[in-house]
Amino acid sequence: MPHEVETMAYAGEVPWHGLGTKVKGLMTVHEALAAAGLDWEVELANIFIETKGVGVGLVEQWKAVRRLTDRKVFGIVGAKYEPIQNKDAFKFFDEVVGSGQAIYETAGALQEGRRIWILANMKGSIGIRGDEVKKYITLTNSHDGTLALQMFWTPIRVVCMNTLRMALSGARESFYCRHTLNAPERIAAAREILGLANKFYEEWKAQARHLAVLALPAPKIPLLLKAAFDYPEDKPMGEIYDPMRVQMDKAKELIYTGRGQDNPKIQGTAWQAYNGIVEYADYYRPYRSEAPDARLRGAWFGTGMDIKKRAWEYLTNLK
Repeated sequence: MPHEVETMAYAGEVPWHGLGTKVKGLMTVHEALAAAGLDWEVELANIFIETKGVGVGLVEQWKAVRRLTDRKVFGIVGAKYEPIQNKDAFKFFDEVVGSGQAIYETAGALQEGRRIWILANMKGSIGIRGDEVKKYITLTNSHDGTLALQMFWTPIRVVCMNTLRMALSGARESFYCRHTLNAPERIAAAREILGLANKFYEEWKAQARHLAVLALPAPKIPLLLKAAFDYPEDKPMGEIYDPMRVQMDKAKELIYTGRGQDNPKIQGTAWQAYNGIVEYADYYRPYRSEAPDARLRGAWFGTGMDIKKRAWEYLTNLK
């Protein structure tokens, strides 16, 4: 298993990132917790500091987050921080999708347990001129104080398993829940999440279908690439340094030759161009580590996600 993935399980088809141990059948939230090796808890431990000539004193404003099973310290947090146990995070997720509207497909831990996630298929799919896009919702949480409990929506293009994360002006793309909220507040927050997800997918479907009929002339492709890779529009391509231009060239190639790009219904459209950018970000963009889990984190949270968002914003703002 790649070094950043501590444990992971999946049901059904092999995930797009190729990680994890396959389990038989679809998982309930309790089965996902056990199968993914996440049935452990954390605690807050006091921190002491030794000062020469004074002795050992308690650091009152900080606590250490420590796993109970192996006493591994994940991080240092403020004294008001309230850890959300994996079972409680998954219960929170179950309260959102427990009405039978979603199926759990993957769950696991990254970075030695510091970050955990569970991903569910919301059932049904969106058709975009011959492309099938499945609707997913993902929960992630950290045990080192670097991330609030978060749920975000993850459309996945089936033909090449690309994760189509993007920004929408009219719908929230994710939901955050601070670790200082108490349990009743979190339960109340859960009630609005499914509605937010449904709103997101309705608005996303409208925008994606618009891109699938919006012609994108060839002269616009360099402008799209500059926007996606965060370069000024008026910067000549010849002035972009070689390694970055190589990446742009690969993304441009995928716009025309990537998986699913031979669909005649989308050729020459902004949707075809966007999916070429997405395939580049998910599969080809170089990272410091070439481990699949580094690519997963980049696609969901890091520079890969940023490239996809900027491309989406550029294309949806075209007249």
